[in-house]
Amino acid sequence: MKAAFAKAPYQFEIRNVDLREPGPDEALVKIMACSICGGDLGLAGIDAQDWQPFGHEISGIIVKAGINCTQVSAGDKVVLESGSFCRECEFCRNGRVDLCNKGPNFWNSTSMGFAEYMIAPKECLVPFSGIPFEEASLVEPLGVALDLFYTADIRFDESVLVAGIGAIGLLAIQLAKAAGAKKIYAAAHSHSKARIELAAKFGADEIIHTDKTGLESYKYSGGGVDKILLTAPPRLIPACMKAANLGGTIAYIGFASGSDAFVTFDANEFHVKKLQLKASFAAPALYFPRGISLIQSGAVDVKSLISHRFPLEEIGNAMCSLRDDKLNSVKSVMIAAQE
Repeated sequence: MKAAFAKAPYQFEIRNVDLREPGPDEALVKIMACSICGGDLGLAGIDAQDWQPFGHEISGIIVKAGINCTQVSAGDKVVLESGSFCRECEFCRNGRVDLCNKGPNFWNSTSMGFAEYMIAPKECLVPFSGIPFEEASLVEPLGVALDLFYTADIRFDESVLVAGIGAIGLLAIQLAKAAGAKKIYAAAHSHSKARIELAAKFGADEIIHTDKTGLESYKYSGGGVDKILLTAPPRLIPACMKAANLGGTIAYIGFASGSDAFVTFDANEFHVKKLQLKASFAAPALYFPRGISLIQSGAVDVKSLISHRFPLEEIGNAMCSLRDDKLNSVKSVMIAAQE
């Protein structure tokens, strides 16, 4: 079967590989859709010093299930959690499964999401129905957005700023709207045309063009905002602190490298304004059943995020296009050939 491999900088190969039989706690999955994550771009651009399989936003069909995979059977549709908790450590036993990332996963597998088939542990298999495979592949990033949303603890009638409107930010706008936010601001560079249009469609009341106006100097109707969801580089954290209202919360998700990973802010302002800076990190992957339900009910629209679709053989072109076309690209999804 065919599987894609990546190596920095932006090198890609489609290889023919053999998969072993799944064990009693595993299943063989036919991959029907896999969407490209920003982490995949980082892997291909910098991180993959040797050839690696990749792709973790996956939906598919169970081909063969091990004897202990009692929640699924051959023919079932599944989405794959990108990580799980171990259920045995102190964190898990004390009810903080969100702090454990030691459970079975598929990260060191022979093939991952950009392939025809893969083997996944039973803990990662979440059955679904009622939505297309391409939309189901976005359950994983929706889980990331849900983690950010819960970290910010958005309440009814609060003002919200979503800084950075990639896929996670656009999903977060929808969640904030559903939670009853009274006013939603979305911040992005003015060249992000497709994403800005989607932000407005999903409920953003005002768009801040950060290449023209800083977050700290924008004229917010309430003087500032109550909750800030930051999905942009950490250098924006100080500006978000200035944009926050008294008692405001900034929830942050993201990575940076080298000196860009460090920020400096006014600790006195942070103290006097009684701010909260909270990290969101969706590992282990959680909230998949809720994400499925949100898509099924129409409360969250993931279909509109899909700007490009491509076959496995075009993975290299798709990755480079998503990297280079900031004007029109939002989410690219690999669609399996129909047999």
